[in-house]
Amino acid sequence: MHKFVEFQSAKAALLFADYCKTQGLQVLVEQHGQASALLAPAEQIPQLQTLLEQFLQDPAHPRYQAAAWQQSNIVTTSVASGSVPFAVLWRAPLTSILLLLTIAVYLWQQLDFAGANAALQLTQPAQFWRWLTPIVLHFSLTHLVFNLCWWVLLGHKIEQQTNSANLLQLALSSAVISNGLQLALAGPNFGGLSGVVYALFGYCWLYDKLKGTQFYPVTNGLAAFMVLWLALGFMDVLWVNMANWAHLGGLLCGLGWAWLSKGVRPT
Repeated sequence: MHKFVEFQSAKAALLFADYCKTQGLQVLVEQHGQASALLAPAEQIPQLQTLLEQFLQDPAHPRYQAAAWQQSNIVTTSVASGSVPFAVLWRAPLTSILLLLTIAVYLWQQLDFAGANAALQLTQPAQFWRWLTPIVLHFSLTHLVFNLCWWVLLGHKIEQQTNSANLLQLALSSAVISNGLQLALAGPNFGGLSGVVYALFGYCWLYDKLKGTQFYPVTNGLAAFMVLWLALGFMDVLWVNMANWAHLGGLLCGLGWAWLSKGVRPT
């Protein structure tokens, strides 16, 4: 990575960096006191210089603020004006659909817990939809909120950085693999989005490692914590019951998709 420009304003640096990322370019921001340096691969610098000239001519253009929202870096500059819509998730339709569906199923569980579980748990493998439906079942509010927070954070980043089809294949494949592994090794009495969430963690972490990018908010420390949490679940020392095999299956699935996509540029 090579330094190609330095901003005295950190907000302006983030605004420009986010726009570059939406164009499929690899840009890293490094803080140097009050200044922020932008780094990029040498082969991309000529294209970045052209974009930089456009940015400096009109930094208040709506496309830059829109890119900041798309990248979940909500920043403003003194030259920017107008308001920005708050419906960020509308830019990530698949993330929104599963979010709303999971909440709806949780409300159903509050009205008819036994009926919801009987309809959605993987108790009859011959009914193909049951290989997916356990991911929308949650057995406590804490369980629900924890999983949905990570789903929204990582799901919408993947959907925006690549596309909805990529998130869909990641979610469906990890759901089938994590649910199937949990069924085979522990039985059908389980539910939750955790297997898919672990897949998103694995995908985001390894994708950035393989690409040398920082597209996704999964640091080495966070990845280590998630692996430790997985290990503690298998050791059965936690105060909650966990679908450990589903977590492991989801994680391996996410890592696998990241490895397969290592040569593919984001759209």
